[in-house]
Amino acid sequence: MMFFVLLLISANTYTSYRMFKSDGYETLQKVFQFVMIWCIPFIGMFMVLFFLNDVYSSTTGYSGNSGAETGYDDGCSGGSCD
Repeated sequence: MMFFVLLLISANTYTSYRMFKSDGYETLQKVFQFVMIWCIPFIGMFMVLFFLNDVYSSTTGYSGNSGAETGYDDGCSGGSCD
């Protein structure tokens, strides 16, 4: 039982740390998620980790395209540069 409690505390601490270091949320969202992590231990922790991974992948993902989807075109499409 003690191992289970220590595991839960460690997982919640890790999730709280990642959430506060994330730039994908405003301060009020971070406070709400912190309360959710510690008041609803397993469900809150997994929900926040899921959304952290989703926010991280959508803000730092590299698509390898010419910028058409992002609006940042390099100006060299079709082999000719402007």
